[in-house]
Amino acid sequence: MANHENGEGTASAQLVAMIVRTLRHETGDLLQSVYSAVAILQERLPRGQSLERTILTDLRGRAELCKNELDAAHDLVCSIDLHLDWTDLGELAAGIASSFSLRSPGLQVICEVPRPFRVWADAQRLAQAGTLLMTSLCQMARSRIEVRGYPADARGMVAWVFRYDGPPASEEQLSWLHAPFSTTRHARFGLGLALARRVVELHGGRIVAEESPPEGFQFALLLPPGPPD
Repeated sequence: MANHENGEGTASAQLVAMIVRTLRHETGDLLQSVYSAVAILQERLPRGQSLERTILTDLRGRAELCKNELDAAHDLVCSIDLHLDWTDLGELAAGIASSFSLRSPGLQVICEVPRPFRVWADAQRLAQAGTLLMTSLCQMARSRIEVRGYPADARGMVAWVFRYDGPPASEEQLSWLHAPFSTTRHARFGLGLALARRVVELHGGRIVAEESPPEGFQFALLLPPGPPD
């Protein structure tokens, strides 16, 4: 009986992974058409068409958000291979913070991560996790998001911290850290948390969610600073 149940579980996981891969591929073709159409229209618009340019920029931003979410769903159910090397976390964090400062002019985005701040990591995966996590926090912040980096603590872990001045994350939102897709609510927020957790744990670290006095909430991505001895 146990072997039969294990076989069914494996088959179900393989089916889900196949469906996610198919959706990602087919939707990716559609999104590529959106990118191309936006680029052509922006090039052909006469100067002074600010409203039209704003609409096209917003359309491209929504398409990129859709792509990021599809990638996250794919990477949560499919295997991930890390390509580890020395990565400047300060440079990576500054790039993400700068991008969101432009995307969210109503928010103050502060980045205080030392440069250089080297960690042994997959830069692309950390960037993916940080970008999706920032997307999630932009939904919660009132006016301010902080991205900070701290050197290794007594346990030998460096901290990459994302802090926002908004209401604490609810238990239902945080449930995505432990059981992705257990609820259909807070999907965009939850995908950021779930992917960040998976990426960090693949690096040998962990993620901590906690309140940040006097007001706000934070997520700390704890990472080993270097390769295992």
